[in-house]
Amino acid sequence: MFKIKSLDIFFIFFIFIVLSLGTWQVFRLHSKNNLISDLESNLKKNSINFNADIDKEYRKVLFKKKYLKSKIFLYHLNKGEIGFKVIVPYEVNSSLVILVDKGWIRKDKINLIKNTSFDDDIIEGYTKKIREKSLFTPNNNIKEDFLYSIEIDNLKKSLNKNIYPLLIIQTSTANKDIIPNGYEVRLSNNHLQYAITWYGLALFTIIFFLYYRKKA
Repeated sequence: MFKIKSLDIFFIFFIFIVLSLGTWQVFRLHSKNNLISDLESNLKKNSINFNADIDKEYRKVLFKKKYLKSKIFLYHLNKGEIGFKVIVPYEVNSSLVILVDKGWIRKDKINLIKNTSFDDDIIEGYTKKIREKSLFTPNNNIKEDFLYSIEIDNLKKSLNKNIYPLLIIQTSTANKDIIPNGYEVRLSNNHLQYAITWYGLALFTIIFFLYYRKKA
């Protein structure tokens, strides 16, 4: 007669949980694929005139604003080469500034860009969240010109203005020495690997459980 033991209940419960996690990852994969598809569709649409009410990522915008004569250089690797992201603030109105990521520049070109004016730029790009400082990102050194992350609170104090909450990723050419950004949706989407891992663990557990029951 087949008798259910406490260890059997544990195995069954564990298999149920693992299968549920795998199924949840499949749903997350489907949802993330739809989101990426929608965002990529947004990037194929015509640009709209920028306004401060835009609050979603990957909206293509077009504008010409007053350049504030300052620049932010963020350390950034490009194909293994050390260089910088060139971030330039523009004045939206008397109290609001928008940050524009103009692209990537090699380290040996940095002095050329420091003296470059962007007054006449017509900027086309798309909105994106300003990436927060991660646990492994070094702290900025205020004595240096080059930074590791954008610190919004410090910028507000130094510019004495509010900061528009989204970064503009400029895709139009900014300068011959700056490698421009491309249109690309960058969202992590590892749910398929996670689903395979959970389902694989469930399969292994089921096989082990059947073997254990046979030997019992």
